[in-house]
Amino acid sequence: MRLTLELLQQAPQSLNPAKHRQLLLRGYKIPAVENLGGTDDAYECLDLSDNDLIKLGNFPPLKRLRVLLLANNRISRIAPDCFDPLPQLVSLVLTGNKLEKLVDLEPITKLANLERLSLMDNPVTKVKHFRPYMIHKCSKTLRILDFNRIKDKERKAATLLFAGERGKKLLEEIAPPRVVGKEQTEKVSEVTKTGPSPEVIERIKKAIAEAETITIKKAIAEAETIEEVTRLEKALKSGVLPDDLKDPGEGG
Repeated sequence: MRLTLELLQQAPQSLNPAKHRQLLLRGYKIPAVENLGGTDDAYECLDLSDNDLIKLGNFPPLKRLRVLLLANNRISRIAPDCFDPLPQLVSLVLTGNKLEKLVDLEPITKLANLERLSLMDNPVTKVKHFRPYMIHKCSKTLRILDFNRIKDKERKAATLLFAGERGKKLLEEIAPPRVVGKEQTEKVSEVTKTGPSPEVIERIKKAIAEAETITIKKAIAEAETIEEVTRLEKALKSGVLPDDLKDPGEGG
């Protein structure tokens, strides 16, 4: 169901225990954030849990919003400027989503007043140094991460871990910037010019298959509808690159 002005008007409202006025938009299978300007910035808390959000972004200026609940969606991507219109946000719950890499969390680290953050049950929490990385990168206002209070000794340890040249190198290793798999395809084309041996041909096939997998995974991360994600996930399982993802000059 789309997030329409009609849905915004019909959705339940209440006062939560913190005396925040909240709008409850849980469980409507909402696929994308839209039309939230229709709330007239009247709420301190927005509950968008249990929906079908894939990409997070497109928020209008909501200067009153302090709490954003997004648990149990399918969020795998956050727009770089996602939280710019939400300057007072202090609590963000992203439990049970599909965020995979530390670089995916960069927009969260820009939240200047963030105090509470939950990323539990996202693949990214299994990445090495996840907790010290978030403690180091997020605003010093962050007090609770994944429902555990951040201790002073954790802050000091995170500062030491990422200090100096070694720390800088470690940051580059665990949170490398996004790359598009172009280098891999260039290597394949270079080898094909020289009449390769059977072993090399096998390696080329493998490299092409890996490049296609990367392309499909990237398309899934950028998809904005459930239908698109389902179609691409099927393609990933079958190992066949959909025609719309092939290079324009590539033959069928």
